[in-house]
Amino acid sequence: MVERVLILGFVAAAVVTFALVVRALARRRAAAASGRPAPPVLWSRLSGQGPTVIYLYGPHCGSCAEQERALDELKAHGAAAVVRLDATREREVAGALGIATVPSTVIISTDRWVHAVNLGYRSRQALTVQLDGMGGNPVDHRVAMSSTRRP
Repeated sequence: MVERVLILGFVAAAVVTFALVVRALARRRAAAASGRPAPPVLWSRLSGQGPTVIYLYGPHCGSCAEQERALDELKAHGAAAVVRLDATREREVAGALGIATVPSTVIISTDRWVHAVNLGYRSRQALTVQLDGMGGNPVDHRVAMSSTRRP
């Protein structure tokens, strides 16, 4: 009986460690995209009239509907253009931006610089703060990762 508990504890520790490593790798990949020019594969999709939020979603994503509502509010306020991409069909774009989870949003400036990469849900307010802090050229490049849903 003690052996089973020890084995179960070891397996649980291994699963948690694996999850933390995967999360760290996803964050590192996304950080590599932030603060750099947007990948050329995206250029034709950028509005050129202001900042653009690239929204990557998945067909079976539970929190993507909530993210879409936040993006609809953002677009209604005229803060940025929003480009919606299915990450399962747009693997080249997702890979170029270091996206490994949905929903994800990427803020790209008018001059085609990746300003911020958000892994997980972001509220309209959080996206607005990122857009407001953008300025002309990217100054503060951040990768944000959420593990909890926000209102």
